[in-house]
Amino acid sequence: MRLGVSLLFLLLTASASAQTLTGRVVDATTQEALPGANVAVLGPDGALLAGAATDLDGAYAIEGLAPGAYRVRATFVGYQARTQTDVVIQRSRPTFLLFELREAIAEGEEVVVTAGFFDDEPDAPVSVAALGPEEIRRTPGGLNDVSRSLLALPGVASGVDNRNDLLVRGGGPSENAYFVDGIEVPQINHFATQGATGGAVGLLNVDFIREATFYTGGFPARYGDAASSVLLIENRPGSPETLAGDFTVGASESALSLDGSSGPDFNWTFSARRSYLQFLFQLLDLPIRPAYWDFQSRVEYTPTQKDRLVYFGLWAVDDFDIVQPEGDDFENQEIASRVADNDQRSYTQGVSWRRLVPGGFFTTAVSRSFQEFRFADRDEAGDPLLSNDAEEAAWRLRTDGDLRLAPGLTLGVGGGASRETIDSEFFQRATPATPFDEDVQFGTDLGLWKGFGYGQLTARALGGRLALTGGLRADATDFLDESVVLSPRASASYDVSERVQASAALGRFTQSPELISLAVQEDGEYVNRGLRWIDVTQLVGGLAVTPRPSLKVSLEGYYKDYADYPVSASDPRLSLANLGGDFGFVGAEPLTSEGVGRAYGVELSAQKKLTSRWYGVGAYTLGWSEFTGADGVYRPSAWDVRHNLSLTGGVRLGPWEVGTRLTVQSGRPFTPFDLEASAEEYALSRRGVRDLDRIGAERTPAYARWDLRVDRRFAIGSRLNGVVYLDVQNVLDRENVFALEYTEDPAEPDFLREQTNVGRLPTVGFSLEF
Repeated sequence: MRLGVSLLFLLLTASASAQTLTGRVVDATTQEALPGANVAVLGPDGALLAGAATDLDGAYAIEGLAPGAYRVRATFVGYQARTQTDVVIQRSRPTFLLFELREAIAEGEEVVVTAGFFDDEPDAPVSVAALGPEEIRRTPGGLNDVSRSLLALPGVASGVDNRNDLLVRGGGPSENAYFVDGIEVPQINHFATQGATGGAVGLLNVDFIREATFYTGGFPARYGDAASSVLLIENRPGSPETLAGDFTVGASESALSLDGSSGPDFNWTFSARRSYLQFLFQLLDLPIRPAYWDFQSRVEYTPTQKDRLVYFGLWAVDDFDIVQPEGDDFENQEIASRVADNDQRSYTQGVSWRRLVPGGFFTTAVSRSFQEFRFADRDEAGDPLLSNDAEEAAWRLRTDGDLRLAPGLTLGVGGGASRETIDSEFFQRATPATPFDEDVQFGTDLGLWKGFGYGQLTARALGGRLALTGGLRADATDFLDESVVLSPRASASYDVSERVQASAALGRFTQSPELISLAVQEDGEYVNRGLRWIDVTQLVGGLAVTPRPSLKVSLEGYYKDYADYPVSASDPRLSLANLGGDFGFVGAEPLTSEGVGRAYGVELSAQKKLTSRWYGVGAYTLGWSEFTGADGVYRPSAWDVRHNLSLTGGVRLGPWEVGTRLTVQSGRPFTPFDLEASAEEYALSRRGVRDLDRIGAERTPAYARWDLRVDRRFAIGSRLNGVVYLDVQNVLDRENVFALEYTEDPAEPDFLREQTNVGRLPTVGFSLEF
């Protein structure tokens, strides 16, 4: 009742400023406004429908647009034009669109100005992709999760259907970093894996995302402490001169989003989401009951033309209950015994301040992150097998500067520091399934400092056809014996012709050990202080062809050489490179840095931007991923997916949109069971024991899944929008086996039970925008 009254109030008080396109046009390097820039709204055939010029603040507003999808083009004298597609105009709120234009470089007396649908990153010419809000929202099978949308990109593989791990170019799920509105966020998933970055489902509100930029390798020197990838999320501002909202109901959750402003200098967004997965699992008669809440907020204040303050906050509450099954359902009894209790709390809050200076700008951000983990597991007799109560926290401060030193020459410079802590009470009993022979038990309250600094120069010459970047990054900590590491990086790109670009990057990328590993103690001493930073040398080369402005075809090859990878001190065969793709934690044991690895492959991709009706992304990756333990023997890692094909596309027909995605992967490695040891372990925990003499010796069958999504947009009166969708995962109901588990179920005489991914799963949802 209260919700209905609130919604009615919002509808009655909403401003009539909808069906409007607003935004700004700024210099990409300096963020200075570009007054007098032209912004044009184009129809499907490229014809001009409406337009406007920016004011002294670089702002523009185009009113009277009919609801629908458009492409919008921004031009300014001496700058490269840019076109953005898939810009949705709606009745409920104005649409905000930011253009960041790059300067055109003079070649002799001629200024070369190019226009395109794909934005170039001069300081990161390889292995980068940008997704807009519509590309994320409409992903078939994406579940409104930005991580699952990224699976359409080359070099990105998934773990299993009930997780959203990002496995990038043969690296594990612990090798990724995330930034939202300039604030580093250590975890963007519910039911996260401690010591890694994957989880069950994303907790970011995709309705607020303005743009997502994903680096799968060769990223700039300003980003570090990540071995494989970096994801940058920029959120949109609140709606100007109106109070807007969105109420969404899906198959497993409902959400309320609100946004608005108070004058031209202050705007805000807020959302709250509640899952009801526990009811769905109960309906399916499963013994697990996961449930979560999440909240997200952003506040933007612009006190002067040169200053902007942005607050970002993200909170999550995860509760996991286990219900003992009734009757003689053997499989559910095993699930209830094997699954550990997993409750979590987390938040990240931060403020960033951007200050424009002559020739550029500086951004300073301060933030705090907190994660609470509560894991518990008992054996069949009720005695503890595992207890892990941990609180991880970090205060972070960083400053980044971007300066134009001369036409075609830019400098990126910055640094920062963080204070990171972990308060942990840990116990894990030694059983036949653990690599260690004695119980691991410790209580610790560890605090450490980290710091970093970097500098990077980017030069563009030959009329902008040649771009060269060189940078150096230093990372340090006061806890490890190896206190300082240096990471030199370089990249180059050259426009062979107007439609063909060649690019390459070479660099060193380092990542510090996880806090859960550093907290391990024996006899009061930290046993993992001798761990070194994970060291990855990346070499990437590629060729990109744009036969049409809206179509880009890319071919890239990569090689990643890993050194100093953490491996088990108790078993020379076991590398942490094979862990992190399951719920729980990774690395809470004595470790050494004796592991090495290699990941290499080739990627072919094509992307067609939506200009009239059709859009699509296709990617094929052929790759290898191998790591060693302390014994020096190369074995396929758990992420060694040799063939990975993803085809995503769709068509927009008026208010209807139909999208589809096909994913095909070759089988991934798995380790067979030691049947004798498994029988002993099964009596304790109903789990099996892997035969570590045969790590990765067998593979699951090939994986294939076809997803389908149908959206229907509609209008209610003059101020309401609605979207109803049908999303069907695994349309063909293919049985995709992702693992085998040891069992003593009489129905499985070979002691092995196949674990399968999601079968055909139709979901219906709707979103009401007001």
